Amino acid sequence: MAANIPNDNITLPASWRGLAPVLVAVGAICVLVSLGLFYFTGSEEDPGTNFRAFFHSYLANYMYCLSFCLGALFFVMVQHLARAGWSASIRRIAELFAFTIPWWALLFVPILAMVLLTDSSALYEWNAGKEGGLPEIVEAKLGYLNPSFFTLRTIVYFAIWFVAANVYFSLSRKQDDTGDTEITLKLQRWAGPFIILFALSLNFAAFDWMMSTDAAWFSTIYGVYLFAASMLSFFAVMILTCHLLQRNGRIEKLVTTEHFHDMAKFQFGFLVFWGYIAFSQFMLYWYGNIPEETLWYKHRMEHGWQYLGLLLIALHFAIPFLGTMSRYVRRSRSLMASWAGFILFVHWLDMMFLIMPNVGPVSSMMIIGHLVCWVGMVSIFLALFLLRVGETPVVATKDPWLPDALAYHVGP
Repeated sequence: MAANIPNDNITLPASWRGLAPVLVAVGAICVLVSLGLFYFTGSEEDPGTNFRAFFHSYLANYMYCLSFCLGALFFVMVQHLARAGWSASIRRIAELFAFTIPWWALLFVPILAMVLLTDSSALYEWNAGKEGGLPEIVEAKLGYLNPSFFTLRTIVYFAIWFVAANVYFSLSRKQDDTGDTEITLKLQRWAGPFIILFALSLNFAAFDWMMSTDAAWFSTIYGVYLFAASMLSFFAVMILTCHLLQRNGRIEKLVTTEHFHDMAKFQFGFLVFWGYIAFSQFMLYWYGNIPEETLWYKHRMEHGWQYLGLLLIALHFAIPFLGTMSRYVRRSRSLMASWAGFILFVHWLDMMFLIMPNVGPVSSMMIIGHLVCWVGMVSIFLALFLLRVGETPVVATKDPWLPDALAYHVGP
């Protein structure tokens, strides 16, 4: 089978691998600078609100980066479940993104420490307990929303994701050495159960980590919203990564225009799916007009946040929908890379819209501090990916589906 594989460069450029320590340092510095900006330029009368702004920014940027990895994990599992051959030449890159999840568990520790070791309501008002003067509707949820149970659930979520990511990456690497086709069959059998656990854990993680920042509000499709955003941003990251690798003389023969075309189609599909879920959630609460259901949207329709909401309608759906629906655009690597970068930017605005309005009105310092935190978190994301890759081949050359991927053609 190896004889059918074209001679191609399938390792990262050495210059990229050397950037990891620098990116870690840049990321740590930016996150600390963001903390300083929020704290020392905030309210002197109530310093607690300054930590509130920082933790909301940290969570929004954390979920922005984690969403790529969760999207990658789902992609890997569903490709095995469907026995998809076309994706064999790009699946290793997704495995590497997913395999960074254990490091993201460590980066969630500051949030867990705040919840477990303090009664601070800087991020979650329910963390103050019954003594915190909570609304009655939030007090009724304290059996579920409490520090110890929250921590236990978080550990379970990360355990599921870590086990799944580790199984698929480690066995894929083992297949690189042995060429054992039974490994592929084994991963196909495990895909179904893992996807069920993934769906449940992602849904409840969205409820716990993001939706409970406004604990009086609830939405049963909030987890589906995060899933749609995660898959959309993941395909954008994949398109950008493959494009940058090819511009540096890597995977030029193993990843073809057909693969870019399919990734672009999936990206377009999840763009429409995100728009459908976002509109459906809003429409249900609009015509229901129940106060505790509409309050979440009320916060996002005043104090400057309404402009961001209107921008999302245009930038997160209408403009990329029209811009990427053409077959010509989808088959142009440089154009799709540009659109991928655009989609990643508006995905950041989306995560900001979901979480930051709980802090208060839009301010210039809030935007600057949030942007600095974003630079830091993205730097850490890139560093973790480069550290995970190292000298690992970015294509699984002994995957039995690889010949199918190389022969893959979409057609006219």
